[in-house]
Amino acid sequence: MKSWATVLGIIGMGISVTTCFNPPEFPVVPEIQFKDVYFGDEPIVNEQDSIVVSVSFTDGDGDLGLSSSDDDCISDEICYNQKFYFVEGSNERLTSDQTSKKLVTYKSKRTIPGYDTLPELSCLNWEQIKEGLNVKDTVYFQSNSSHSNIFIDFLIKQPDGSFRLYDWITEFPFPGCNNGFNGRFPILFKEQPGSPLEGVINYSLKSSAFNIIFSTRTLKLRVYIKDRALNVSNVIETPEFTLQQIRR
Repeated sequence: MKSWATVLGIIGMGISVTTCFNPPEFPVVPEIQFKDVYFGDEPIVNEQDSIVVSVSFTDGDGDLGLSSSDDDCISDEICYNQKFYFVEGSNERLTSDQTSKKLVTYKSKRTIPGYDTLPELSCLNWEQIKEGLNVKDTVYFQSNSSHSNIFIDFLIKQPDGSFRLYDWITEFPFPGCNNGFNGRFPILFKEQPGSPLEGVINYSLKSSAFNIIFSTRTLKLRVYIKDRALNVSNVIETPEFTLQQIRR
């Protein structure tokens, strides 16, 4: 057996991955199972708390993980960029706002026939472009779900026993947007691409607002992952918990 481990820290979340290699046969669509969830304080300099969810995984062809350089399209069907932007007056779609072309903006919506059907200002589809502290423009975008490869939903228990999705994007009014906790874990195995892969992903969600927002409320997390070919795993849910119950 060969083992490999890596730790990746990014804004708002952190990931550690441990993988073990043996040549079993698994489906090429990734599969995950719940292992653990816990809550702990980050060092005081960060003034953040972390919720860590741990899942085991298998994948038949080992094509799991995205790197920081995965930020564009590799085919007509597979793109890893975060957002799509649109050129005013055409059907052209761009994978970045770093362009000399004139993008569709909120002014386009207000002044150009045909663009008035675009959605109203919200964190779902509009982004402020700034120069320093000054807002240069407000551009329209569509999110690309394939930018992430691990997806986390927060579910809050209601008085009737049902659970409601807490949508980080819609809960915060524009322009004070929060993008939620979907993210990326790194490429897991580079030496033998195409080999079966199994292991554990420990995914850390960092925020200074968890105690404020959730307090003593009962939660669950819903989790799934996606491979590089955009195959989507099964969806799992953690057991019910409060932050106090899972604190370590």
